[in-house]
Amino acid sequence: MLSDEEKERYSRQILIPGWDQERLKRATVLIVGLGGLGSASALYLAAAGIGRLRICDGDRVEPSDLNRQTLYSESSLGLLKVEEAGRRISALNPSVVVEKLDVFMDSQNAGELMEGCQVIVDGLDNLKSRFILNQESFRQRIPFVFGAVHGWLGYAGFFHPPETSCLACLMRPDFDRPERVPVSGVTPGTIGLFQAGEVIKWVLGLHTPLLGRLLIYDGTDLSFEIISLGKNPACPVCSKA
Repeated sequence: MLSDEEKERYSRQILIPGWDQERLKRATVLIVGLGGLGSASALYLAAAGIGRLRICDGDRVEPSDLNRQTLYSESSLGLLKVEEAGRRISALNPSVVVEKLDVFMDSQNAGELMEGCQVIVDGLDNLKSRFILNQESFRQRIPFVFGAVHGWLGYAGFFHPPETSCLACLMRPDFDRPERVPVSGVTPGTIGLFQAGEVIKWVLGLHTPLLGRLLIYDGTDLSFEIISLGKNPACPVCSKA
């Protein structure tokens, strides 16, 4: 049940047809990676009233993070991202339960990190970790909202095999990507908001336009393209589902 304070806090969004605030309150969402994508999605999922946010990142805040990672400030430099993010989220919405996991996701802990979640936000910045997330989310049948950025370009998709294709259908694990990529500070914010919106719609049981599709956003000319992602019959992860 919602308290009177919660009814007032969420009064504007409760007016939206199909909105079920209690359903959001019961949800558990895992955010893997608390960089630019994770910052935007975490803040807006907390503001929307997701009941439990499980946040996972083993990094500390560095000066080069501050152009895009809005969970942090100058006073955060050198501190653990999960601790700083947890403080910021709780300050925004104290009713959200925040589970802080100061670890990097790997093949050994991925299953435990995802346990009990309804949906996952991919805020990662490397393909190796993304493919671990993809494989484990397929194994547990927990969908995840993909996000990636490069310069002014941003990408978002919703993977939920066997209903949809998976990340391994889209690209190979050895896809060539430099260790440090150029990033406009506003681009991960834009994509992170798209990710948060898709998570909220999924939890509410509403139509999720990116399910099995990929959004390509170009901030230089404000263009959007959405393409359907077909399954790869030879995919090493989901082809036998």
